[in-house]
Amino acid sequence: MRGKHHIVIESPRLKYEFDVKRNITIIRGDSATGKTTLIDLLEDYRNDEDSAVRISSDVPCRVFADNSDTWRQALEIIVNSVVFIDEDNRFIQSKDFANLLRSSTNYFVLITREALPELPYSVNEIYGIRTTGRFHFPEQIYHEFYPLYGNYEEYAKDALFLKRIITEDRQSGYQFFESFTSNSTLCVGAGGNSQIYHVLSEQADNVFLAVIADGAAFGAYIEKVMNYADIRRNIILYFPESFEWLLLRSGVASDRKYYQELDHPEDYIDSECYMSWEQFFTDLLKKETQNDNIRQYQKSNLPPYYMSRKVRERILQIMPAELKDYLQNLEGASPAEQ
Repeated sequence: MRGKHHIVIESPRLKYEFDVKRNITIIRGDSATGKTTLIDLLEDYRNDEDSAVRISSDVPCRVFADNSDTWRQALEIIVNSVVFIDEDNRFIQSKDFANLLRSSTNYFVLITREALPELPYSVNEIYGIRTTGRFHFPEQIYHEFYPLYGNYEEYAKDALFLKRIITEDRQSGYQFFESFTSNSTLCVGAGGNSQIYHVLSEQADNVFLAVIADGAAFGAYIEKVMNYADIRRNIILYFPESFEWLLLRSGVASDRKYYQELDHPEDYIDSECYMSWEQFFTDLLKKETQNDNIRQYQKSNLPPYYMSRKVRERILQIMPAELKDYLQNLEGASPAEQ
């Protein structure tokens, strides 16, 4: 399935209205925030032909509440639907469920207070429920960029002030951001998105940090990292869709402009083919540059073209101002200042 789907679920007393556009949407929140009520409405609609619940959607909406050992078989027969699953169904935390999603034609709305590290869901698709009278609107909790905490100039004047970049791994994104430094120890590859919090927590309190990771698959780890950044207050967090998205958006990889694919990816990304939008942007970039000896993209070994000063400047232009200033300052600092 692909595309953005507008869904309205309502009874005479309550109304939920929201959009889903990826294969995984997470609804978070504590008790009494309306999560369970949403499931109850869907259950009522499914079980009672005379139910007062009404659903408006261009695709079928299904609620799944089978926590037995046959859940996989039951889910496999549902196709091209938006499937709602409550956190009482513990299988959503399993590798088997993640494997099922890899080839599913469905979108899944998972209602849970727990992080789901087996699933590559986006920081942009985690919602809380905002209530206004009888209306309930899932409200985005996180976004791709979180601004600077604390005062940059204040840290810059500190004699102990240091600067460091933490990336997911040591592949193309790491190689790009490392090129801003004259000392490779100032750029740290965490060894995977699940390790970023661990690496971040090992840094000294007086180190000013920028954490950069692929937002398309960082949803399971964002809350822990955000909470830590809020305490430290000297950390920049930046989670674009992916590094490949950055290259495509900046226009440095191709003379072709992928306006539609980048502005409305949901219309082009089939959930049955791509579990994460990051995979789609990687394939798109590889396809676009495959016949270009200079710009041919390799995730494991970034071509020197992308690390040239001219190209770096173009990529910086689409980054948030705080991060752009940080990287330019890092680039211009002498080894002693770094």
